[in-house]
Amino acid sequence: MSTVHSGLPSLRSRPRRLRPARRTRLGKPRGVRRIAHLGAVMATAIALVPALTPLQPAQVAAAVTAPSIQPRGLPASPADDDVKDVPLVVSEITPESVGEKSTVTVTGRVSNLTEETQTGVSVRLRYSSYPLSDRDALDAHADGEGSTLYQSGPRFAVDGDLPPGVSVPFTLKAKAKDLDLLGGLGVYPITIEALSDSAGAIDAQHTFLPYIADTKTGDLDTIKTAWVWPLMGRPQRADDDTYLGDGLNENLAADGRLGVLLSTGAQEGEIDPAETGEPVDPDAEETPESPSPSPAASPGQEPGDETPAEAETEEHSAGQVPVTWAVDPGLLADIERLSSSGYQSLTAGRDPAEQPALQDHDVSVNAQAWLTHARRWLDTDPLLASPYADADLPALLAADLDYDAERSVRLGQETVREVLGRDADPTLSWPAQSSMDSATRDFLAAGGTTTFILNDAALPAQRWLGYTPTAAVSLPVPDREAGTALVADSKLTAAMGADTHSPGAATLSRQRFAAETAMIAAERPSVDRTIVLAPPRDWDPSREYAEGLLEASDSLPWLDVVALNDVKVDNAGTKSRQKLTYPDKLASSRLSGDELDDVRATRRQVKLFNSVLADDEDPFRPAVLRMQSAWWREDEALAAVTRARVSETVETTKGKVHVIPGEPITLASKNGTLGVVLANDLETRPVKVYLSIFSENSERLAVGNYTDSMEIGPGGKTTVYVPLSAKVNGRTVLHMSLQNADGEPLAEEQTMTPVNVTGLGTGALIISGSAVLVLILALAPRALRKWMRNRARTEEASQGPAPEPAGGVGADAMPHNGNGPVRDESAAAASETAPDLSGRQEPDGSADTDRESETVGVDGDADGAPRP
Repeated sequence: MSTVHSGLPSLRSRPRRLRPARRTRLGKPRGVRRIAHLGAVMATAIALVPALTPLQPAQVAAAVTAPSIQPRGLPASPADDDVKDVPLVVSEITPESVGEKSTVTVTGRVSNLTEETQTGVSVRLRYSSYPLSDRDALDAHADGEGSTLYQSGPRFAVDGDLPPGVSVPFTLKAKAKDLDLLGGLGVYPITIEALSDSAGAIDAQHTFLPYIADTKTGDLDTIKTAWVWPLMGRPQRADDDTYLGDGLNENLAADGRLGVLLSTGAQEGEIDPAETGEPVDPDAEETPESPSPSPAASPGQEPGDETPAEAETEEHSAGQVPVTWAVDPGLLADIERLSSSGYQSLTAGRDPAEQPALQDHDVSVNAQAWLTHARRWLDTDPLLASPYADADLPALLAADLDYDAERSVRLGQETVREVLGRDADPTLSWPAQSSMDSATRDFLAAGGTTTFILNDAALPAQRWLGYTPTAAVSLPVPDREAGTALVADSKLTAAMGADTHSPGAATLSRQRFAAETAMIAAERPSVDRTIVLAPPRDWDPSREYAEGLLEASDSLPWLDVVALNDVKVDNAGTKSRQKLTYPDKLASSRLSGDELDDVRATRRQVKLFNSVLADDEDPFRPAVLRMQSAWWREDEALAAVTRARVSETVETTKGKVHVIPGEPITLASKNGTLGVVLANDLETRPVKVYLSIFSENSERLAVGNYTDSMEIGPGGKTTVYVPLSAKVNGRTVLHMSLQNADGEPLAEEQTMTPVNVTGLGTGALIISGSAVLVLILALAPRALRKWMRNRARTEEASQGPAPEPAGGVGADAMPHNGNGPVRDESAAAASETAPDLSGRQEPDGSADTDRESETVGVDGDADGAPRP
């Protein structure tokens, strides 16, 4: 093999990534433009070289004499724009399946990510002349733990030093026959290494070459391959209006996780963010804009109509890879809620004791566009639905929560019909974590499931089997006709779930997929088998990788992609698998008793709230099912936050139907009427409640008969008039609560109103009347005497003034205060020394004048005034 040397201009610029079109618009420095132009010319020349002449490896290597210099971080695809760089990126390996006449081409880039200049940088290919023995050896090589590869392939060398922050593209080419792949049909390990004289090993990428020998050495039967394409994810809401974060809105964008899955699986182009539409009415007739409907999407299919398999065959013949969509109705409902109006999301951490903060968001345009395309693209394809929110059926059935399990399946089917305007296939089930116990199998079979999608942990291969068994096998169901199990290969599922967003990762993962499937085919080339491709439920592939996998499943010569409905049971292959098994690891991870106890407590409050709704509704059922999701097996902290939020919302909602507290009241008579105001603050739901009132001291205050049941409309209030009867004066308390028809109080705390009884009963009136009579008898003589004195004074006044005594004051005596002359000082002194018969003193020390008028002697007038 030959070595390629390249001149290396000096380039210190270290931009993160370049988008040539955008940078051209804004303008580049002249030197950078020239370098970019040179790179484009050389890339075109390299692409044309293989088409011009069948060069030997040395000639091909020599043709790559002047690679362009690219700044560090130049992405292999737009998906790599915001991903951290790696020193060695393998951007493409062609062909994916190598034949005897193939030319193996590996392209990529090598970068200096250090702070020091690297010298003697080169990239080489190392490989083994013998194929890997089994899939375990394949795993070991992928992890960099396989055997050392001693065979050397083509080599690329950088002519000159590699400064910090500079990337150089490389191309390695070799003819398959020159690689001396001695083992024939199989998967061969290869390693792409980057080395330098100054730093030694820079980086290495481990991948594979699937090799198909000349057909004369053996025929290769194709393996039927069927896709299950997930549109699933963990619950995004706690209660119906509160999201656990704003990640769903981002995932629904055209380049988000769910946006990529929808568009690549549909194979109809990308989502147009500007294309939003109105929700689809499931009962509405189809419009000309919609694709031709499949009878499988119509509940009333008549005999002779086109079958789903025929529709899939027609689509496949048009160039599309047939897929069966798998949706989580709970996720669809979360998306539909985003598209309808504004919403709130929690911004706090994952501690349920922490008071969460709420952030307001506008209606999601991403959700509107996603739903518009989903309704169109999923209109005719086969579709299966999980239970609502992917409920943990094994846990629910083990905890005797069969009703919740049944409701999750029923609500799931209803939600798909409401959101997508079509029905899901009720005969297809994909249990959570691709496994189920016997109770779950029986439950699903009773609901109409005939085909179960499982993994090979649920139906393991027989221990004595030395190859990967077929996926389609018979599954016994007690007391029923045997069902069908479609077993997804767990190693393929794990390989497809690899992170493919970093530079070069999509290429390596796609090559891993080709190697895995080729290894399965090479295990038993003459045995007819089927594999089911079921990526992880939370699959997050790059667009490049997802599109590449669909293309590979259709183009690899050992695969024959078919519709899932076309997969037939292999009765002989059934014996190659063990009986249904529920792994201990999964059994121990299902929702625990404590977690389900929290759910039960919330369910009791929900049931109580539902019992007062005038209409037969269950508004919290989706929230309760989200609490029971199997997704929470892997995220206990967020599960606790969800349960706490739902419980709080239920209590708050119940509290909107309440008795309005009143002020303390005073009952000033034997009987009275109390007006109790009841309120229904629910915005959309009428309620029927029963008012319960009792007195804390019924011997003092009794409650009479009143209208105890009433219906209150949304946002309404009503007043109940309650008769009260007082028996004894004093304070007591009335306890009021709203109840359902069974007498269960809606709230734990009662509304209390203090009552002060001041009214008089018959006995009290008699006692009070007697006291008044005694008082009258006691005061009557005094009043009579006073009346007589007043009458005497009146008569005396009418007879004129009395003659003055001898020796009195002369005519020139000075009057005092208008009451006559001042009396003699001796008389005044005598008056001051006279005893006070009343015993009562005024504040200033003087005696009460009324008492004086009664005790004064001849020195005083009849009215008690002093005389001269």
